[in-house]
Formats: sequence, structure tokens, C-alpha cells
Amino acid sequence: MTDTLIRSPERPSRRKPVLITALVVVLAALVGIGVAVWRSQRPGWRLAWSDEFTGGHLDPARWQIEDRSTFGNGNKELACLMNQPQNLRVAGGTLRLTAVREQTPVTCGDNDTRFPSGRNYTSAMVSTRGKEAWHEGRFEIRAKLPLTPGVSQGLWPAFWLRPDSGTGDGELDVLEAIGTANPNDPEAHTIHQTLWYDENGTKPKQSTVVTVPGSGPAGGFHTYAVQWRNGTMAWFVDGKRTFYRDLASTPWLDEAFAGRFFLRLNLAVGGTFPGSPTPATRLPASMVVDWVKVYQWRG
Repeated sequence: MTDTLIRSPERPSRRKPVLITALVVVLAALVGIGVAVWRSQRPGWRLAWSDEFTGGHLDPARWQIEDRSTFGNGNKELACLMNQPQNLRVAGGTLRLTAVREQTPVTCGDNDTRFPSGRNYTSAMVSTRGKEAWHEGRFEIRAKLPLTPGVSQGLWPAFWLRPDSGTGDGELDVLEAIGTANPNDPEAHTIHQTLWYDENGTKPKQSTVVTVPGSGPAGGFHTYAVQWRNGTMAWFVDGKRTFYRDLASTPWLDEAFAGRFFLRLNLAVGGTFPGSPTPATRLPASMVVDWVKVYQWRG
């Protein structure tokens, strides 16, 4: 690039084309910046909260970290959720939540009755509980999921919202996905987008399965989002709407989502949904997050 911008004495006539080329490059860069700003703002929405993981550690003002937590017991998950570098790391502008098969079983919390000798897996979960919560908004994540076909059985990454108080008891899954033992299983190329009323199954869940474009959720970074406003919820993958619910399809939507909701990010191991890992499951495996953003409607 430098050589093309230095005018050669033997070819003075090239100066004007080179200057024009440089001007085009600058204009293209400015246009690119403009597009990036427009995308970051989202028409009608203002960026209210975000984390792009640019530091060397997870910001404690934004996130709560589970540590020696048995949180997943209700789903019969297998991992102890830990706050340690091998499971939770911020570096290179990304957050990595990593599932590990431990050589020595780990004692987890004070409720390890299923694992009297300790747990064979560790992983990570973070949330904004007690830090930030929102009623309505657009919630986005750009992430690469550890769902390599054929070697990811038992892995269960998710990005979801839960109520911050006793007002309403819904659950909003922006994405959850499970690994596969069969490299030809179509599940390896999909994510699930779901609404729940409560943990008691008071109303049937409403859900869809979405095929992620390209080489799937493990093949690269994709943007997953949900937009919640005025009794409607719309899900997106890479900017394309993939699922939609409103009061006609989901009469209980406002009832279940009456309050403020916080974010959760986790990589579960095992449980009722994905089943247990097999010897072929490739571990360690990481859910890699580029950024998380929350927008509020500005009109």
C-alpha cells in the first residue's frame, strides 16, 4: 500500500490516479463507519447497555459470576459452575465460557448429593442479576457456539432472560442449542428460540428451531437477537427475523413478562435436554462471545 502512494519521479502522470484512489479509500472507510454506527444504533432504538469484553477481566459492575454453583441441578446438569480462568476468561476482545472434563473430581457447593465424590465436569455461567434488568428492549449477542457436529454431545450453550423479581415468571430464550454425537444430525446446524410461562408448565412453551446459515453455529460468529416491545416478541439470526409471537398467538405474554428481566449466559454440560457427554465429546469446548448489547426503544 505504501509503494502505491509514493509518486515515482519516472511516472509523474500517476499522481492524480493515486490521489483519486486514496480519496476513494477514505470515502469508503467513512461510509463503512457510518454503516457501523447506523447498525450499532438500530433505527428507533438506542444502545442502553453493552459489553464488548475489551479488558482483561469480566466487569464486576456488569456481571455476576456463578462460583462452585450447583445451579443446573434442576435440569440434572453435570457441571460445577466455576469462576476460574480455565472456565471463564476475557481476552482478545472476547468472553470465553469453557466446559472442561476434570481429571480430578471437583466438590461443588454444599449440595452434591448426586456426586458424593465430586463432579467430573466444570463450566461457567454469568448473569446481570442484581446489576441490570430491563422491561422490554432488543437483546443481542454475537457468538460462536461449541457445537462441532459429531463431537459435541452433552453441550448446551444458552443466552436467556429471567425475571428480576416476583413480578411475572416468564423465561425468554434468545438462543439455546445442543451438541450432537452424529456428524450428520441436522440439530448441529440449529438453535432453539423459546418462550416459557413459568417453571411449573402453567402454559405450553412456544418455540421454534432455526437453521443457522453458513456452516452453522459452530462454524463462525453469528448475531442472535430478540426484540420485545408492546406485547410482541421477534427473534432474529444475523438480522433475519426467524420467530414471532404476539398477544394473538400468546395471550399470556404480558402476564408472564410483566416485570424487569436480567440476562444469563451459560454453557451447560449434560442435563435433560442435551443428554450426557460421550467419550467422543471434544473437551475443553468454549462458547466464545464477541459482544452483548441491549437497546431501548426511543421512537
